[in-house]
Amino acid sequence: MYEKRKVWLAVGAAVLGSSAAQANSTDLEPMQHHNMTIVAPFAGEGEGEGEGEGSGIVDLRVNDSAYLARLGLIRGHLYVGKKLYDQGHLEMAKTHMKHPEDELYAALVPAFTARRVTGFGEELSALADAVIKEQGDDAVNTAYTHLVNAITAAEQVEKKAVKDVLMSLSTMLLTAAEEYDIGVKSGNVVNVHEFQDAYGFTTIAKARIGELTEAQQDAHAAALEEVEGILANLPELWPTITPAGTVEGDSSELYGAAARIELATLN
Repeated sequence: MYEKRKVWLAVGAAVLGSSAAQANSTDLEPMQHHNMTIVAPFAGEGEGEGEGEGSGIVDLRVNDSAYLARLGLIRGHLYVGKKLYDQGHLEMAKTHMKHPEDELYAALVPAFTARRVTGFGEELSALADAVIKEQGDDAVNTAYTHLVNAITAAEQVEKKAVKDVLMSLSTMLLTAAEEYDIGVKSGNVVNVHEFQDAYGFTTIAKARIGELTEAQQDAHAAALEEVEGILANLPELWPTITPAGTVEGDSSELYGAAARIELATLN
């Protein structure tokens, strides 16, 4: 986590005027920025390694950007799992299916209660069962559609401040960058699961702006245009989600995009 945080802070410095190459070589002491936190479960819980943990404690019951980011991470896992399934990579797809007892979902349960929204534990189980028990394409497609609809209902993006929606994108891209760091070393994919997770998180982050209502988009047109440009200019870091050999990707692109989106949100 220390090395990842160094890179994140270095790229943040790069956004403010240094080159990415200089940033990656800068030895910065780890520090916390009040907005630069990955989603953590709840105030009072211990820190730990893993997606959305270890860099800051937030309360998903009241923190909208963290809540949306956590839901986005779940979406990302499921998205890449479904894509792998559709491409015929069944065993890989199984590893991305989440269960209600999974930590990503479990941390959200009190938030669902506090926010008076319905969770989607049954839908998660239905999709996981359909894939893992190999129930067939019709069962998988139906379960996936029902689950995506249930997640959308829990997100309620149309009721959130646009600033919080955009900050959730920054958090998701930061998490994607950290996963990419784990997955790719010196151009070699050493952990394909994390490489795939990074793809899923980035894809969902790019798509989330489309969930905003027309009124939300009109009220924040300038910021949204800037963020859309940042996302559109991300290079292709995943030539395939089942890589063989080397890839040309660099996680600094994701770290930099996360930093630039945060800056755009704060301006």
